[in-house]
Amino acid sequence: MCVKIFENSRCERKLRSDPSRHIYLGIVLALVLIALPLAGTTDCQGNRRSSSIVVHDNTQAKYGGEKATADLRNAFESALARENPCVETVDDQDIREALQDERDRALLEGGDSTETLAAIAQRMNANLIMSVSATPGPNGTTVYSAVVMDSRTARAVARGAGTSANEIAESLVSSLKPYLAEDCKPHWIGNVIYESTFSESKETKDGGAAHAARKNTKRTTTQASRMNTMIRAVLQPPADAKASVNSPNARVIHRVNSTFTKNSTTSGEQLCRLPGRNPFFKSFSEDFTETVTQLGQGVETMPVFISVNSDGSYTISVIAPGGVMLGKIETSSSHATCAAEDVPPTKDAVSMPEGKLQSTSFEATGKTDPKNLTQLAGSQKLPDGRTTITWSLRLVKPKGSK
Repeated sequence: MCVKIFENSRCERKLRSDPSRHIYLGIVLALVLIALPLAGTTDCQGNRRSSSIVVHDNTQAKYGGEKATADLRNAFESALARENPCVETVDDQDIREALQDERDRALLEGGDSTETLAAIAQRMNANLIMSVSATPGPNGTTVYSAVVMDSRTARAVARGAGTSANEIAESLVSSLKPYLAEDCKPHWIGNVIYESTFSESKETKDGGAAHAARKNTKRTTTQASRMNTMIRAVLQPPADAKASVNSPNARVIHRVNSTFTKNSTTSGEQLCRLPGRNPFFKSFSEDFTETVTQLGQGVETMPVFISVNSDGSYTISVIAPGGVMLGKIETSSSHATCAAEDVPPTKDAVSMPEGKLQSTSFEATGKTDPKNLTQLAGSQKLPDGRTTITWSLRLVKPKGSK
C-alpha cells in the first residue's frame, strides 16, 4: 500500500499568519533513529519505516533546560506507546553518550541548520530528525514547538506548536504514522543504570620531618580520594528472529573516574647563613601536592538477562565490559629559601603505564503488577550506601497482541 507523505499544513498556516510565534521556535535537537531495518513495510518510494525514536533535548538553560519539555516528551512517549507500540523510545542521555564515544559530540554543539540535522541523521543511520523546543509563553504558560524532518529529502513531514503538550504529541504521532513500524518481534527496550560514588578525606597534623636547621615546625597533610563508576546498558532491538526475548543485547558503557590528591603544607622558621651576615632564622612555608588521576572506559555489545515471574517479581542481570585504564601523576612543590624573593613552584606531570579496566556485573531486582508484566521500572540503593541502580524497561510488541 502506498502512503502519502504530508505536512501539518494547518499548523504551518497558523505559524505563517502569526510571525510573533517564531520567537518561541528555538530549535532543540532530537534524533529519530532506525534501530533495526524492518522488512515488508515501505512507502511509495520504497523507504523503510522507522522503528526507533531517540529524543535529545537542548532547550536553553534560561528557558528551563530539558525540564521545560518534560510534559511534551512524556505525552509523546505515551501516545507513541499506545498507537505504535513497535516503535521504541530511548532516553536522550543515551544518544549524548553514544555520540561522545564516537567523537561526534561536536555535531551537537554546532548549529541547528537543516544541513546539520541531516548530517547527524545520516551519520547515525536515521530516517527522521525531530526538533522540539519550549519557551515561556504569556500568562505563565509554556509554548512548545516541534518539527519532524525527513533527513533524505530535508523536507518537513509533521509540525506542531501550542501550549498543550498532549495535543501536540497526539498530532505528531498521528502525522508520523505512515513512517513508523507497525510490526515487530516482541522485545525489551529501555536502559539500566548503575552509579556509584566513593569519596573520603582525612587530615593529619605533626611537626614535620626532623631538620636540624628548623624550629617551630608545623605540618598539615590532607589526603582526598574520589571514585565514580557508571555503567549504562541500553537495550537494542533483536538482530534476527531467533534472538531470545529475555536475553536481549545491549550497548553497555562502563566508565570509571578516580582521583587521589595528597597535599602537604609545612611552616616554621629556618636557619639561614648568608655571606657577610650573621646566621638568622627566617619564617618559611612550603607546599607539596601530588594528584593521581585515572580514567577507564569500556564499551561493548553484551547480553542482558531478564527473568520475570508470574507473581510480578523479576531480576535484571547486566554484564559490564572491561576496557583500558589511563592515568597520570601530577606534582607541584615549593621549597623554602633564604633568598629575598620566593622561588616559583616546580611542576611535573608523568603518564602512568596503560592499565586494564576489569569487567564486572550487577543485578537489579523488583516487583511489578502481575497483570502488567510488560513494564519494569524502579530504583534501589545498595547496602554500601553509595551505589544506586535505576532501570526502566518496556516490552515492545505489535499493537493488539497479548
